[in-house]
Amino acid sequence: MGGEAETLRKNPRPDEPERRTTVSHGRSTRRIRPISRRTALRAGAAAGAAGVSMTVAAANPARATQDDTPPGMRSEHFEVVYTPVDPVSITLAGGGPPQRGDYFYVDGPIYASGDVNGTRIGTYQCFGAWTAAADDLEAPIQRLTTVQFQLADGIITALVNEAGTTGAFGAIQGGNGRFLGAIGTVQQIGVQPPGPAEDAPPNIPGTPNPGQYVLRAVFDLMLPQES
Repeated sequence: MGGEAETLRKNPRPDEPERRTTVSHGRSTRRIRPISRRTALRAGAAAGAAGVSMTVAAANPARATQDDTPPGMRSEHFEVVYTPVDPVSITLAGGGPPQRGDYFYVDGPIYASGDVNGTRIGTYQCFGAWTAAADDLEAPIQRLTTVQFQLADGIITALVNEAGTTGAFGAIQGGNGRFLGAIGTVQQIGVQPPGPAEDAPPNIPGTPNPGQYVLRAVFDLMLPQES
């Protein structure tokens, strides 16, 4: 959350199944074999499916601003981190770089900002279509996706433009629970790109594992005033 941001206190869903990734959550003596072309494509798909261009270092210039809060609404800013894993893609290219019109799905655990691999507070889900080829380095936007952040006290949904030269930014479509009636913006920012790991160390709360894909979601919401 960082400094002044509100701390979210949420418990992981008891029925949430464990996900297996290339980075073990326990200590392992197994050494990962040299990365293959297939593995590289899967890592690239994970980066693509999670919705961020790791080459974008500055804040997204297309991010919406919220200088004025409408009557009856209140503003709220908070951040979380999440680690997308195991992307599933449907590609006409037969396993090559995704092309315009190809689809994908990806999900992963959500953690409080600064607590990656600590206490899980929710689940991230994302699906959508490529609007430009994955290897088109000049496309301003490469994907149009629907995302949801399932948290213990409610769900936030958004329509997000991802990757390309302008990064990942989107409009909040609404939510339920504490986020019922939410509007605003979300920005998805790369913290650590995916990659191979030599050995899989035990998780250290607040520290990304080697090779683990980590992103930060920055929310600027407007919510109905509490009665």
